[in-house]
Amino acid sequence: MPLRTIVVGGGIGGLSLARELARLGLPAVVLERAPKLGTVGAGIIMNPNAMRVLEANGLAAGVRSRSTPYLARDTFDHRGRRLATRDYRPLYADGRLAAGALLHRAHLHECLYDGLPPGTVHLDTRIRGFEADPHGVRVETERGETFSADVLIGADGIRSTVRARFFGGDELVYLGYRSHRFVVANRDGLEHFTEFLGRGQRVGLVPIGGGQLYVWTTFNSPAASRAWALESVEALRALFGQFTDARVRRAFAGLAATENVVCTDIEEVRQESWARDRVALLGDAAHALSPNLGQGAGMAMEDAVVLADELAKADGGEQSLEAALASYVARRRERVETVVRLSRRVGEEGQLSGPLACWLRNRRLRREGRAPERVEAALERLLAWP
Repeated sequence: MPLRTIVVGGGIGGLSLARELARLGLPAVVLERAPKLGTVGAGIIMNPNAMRVLEANGLAAGVRSRSTPYLARDTFDHRGRRLATRDYRPLYADGRLAAGALLHRAHLHECLYDGLPPGTVHLDTRIRGFEADPHGVRVETERGETFSADVLIGADGIRSTVRARFFGGDELVYLGYRSHRFVVANRDGLEHFTEFLGRGQRVGLVPIGGGQLYVWTTFNSPAASRAWALESVEALRALFGQFTDARVRRAFAGLAATENVVCTDIEEVRQESWARDRVALLGDAAHALSPNLGQGAGMAMEDAVVLADELAKADGGEQSLEAALASYVARRRERVETVVRLSRRVGEEGQLSGPLACWLRNRRLRREGRAPERVEAALERLLAWP
């Protein structure tokens, strides 16, 4: 009998793992508490490393069919003065990176879901309890169903119930700022990922295909604060009043109400252990990171490829299941820690609020932008995976 896997969480990481396991002939069930596929977050940046995973597993064409190519990232100050451009096109043309894509998160979920064998995903499934012993793992749902398998994978996000049950409830680390996310019409016909750096705030405008624009913000905010400016569109616009560029103003003008604006804390999970006996963590459940590099999905998808590979070796008798999970962690930890650290640093610089500190940051970005070869080399080191 092939090795069987229960995946808790039907987000990007969980669906990606199920896809990789299916390609290797290994059965999996995905248990997701939401009644339908999630769309929280509005847009998503699929960096070249994430698209390389999709190219390998056959889903890239479908994802790209309703997206905007990730050609360049333009950075401006809060008044709209250009600071730098990171141009990905030379790296794509030389075959050094897979072409990135900018799209709606719901479309990615649909592509991953459609790439699975029928019946893999069980929606609207709330878990009552877990068991894991030397003979296997079991999950009992609130409807009285019981799922049994050889291994349990927690891909259930930053507030993972699997992590809490088997690894202890490590505290989330709040990084001192929050983020809004929403979608409006792309009135300016923007083609590039466009970001604006202010004092203690940032605004991003990301074209995601279909005439849509994904808007994200960040703003410094004390942990206990509830001043999120969601009481009205006018309050949200006023919060980001320092951004005077017409493109930002028009993007905010396209928002009719705040009901669908998502506001979340920017947090990290700093989890020491990712695997124990027959249980392992994947994606945000193991190592949630700040969104500053757009690598949450990328790290989860890379995790999925490596974990599926190790589980296939265990299924083939090349190693024990415990050794497979330990090898997964060993192969992933350095890469993940590097990306987490870089993303945190980008966020710290982006959230600077002092006039002198912001001026020095902007000057450095202008200077670095004058050395495109160095920028390309850095991007290749980060994004050329595997």
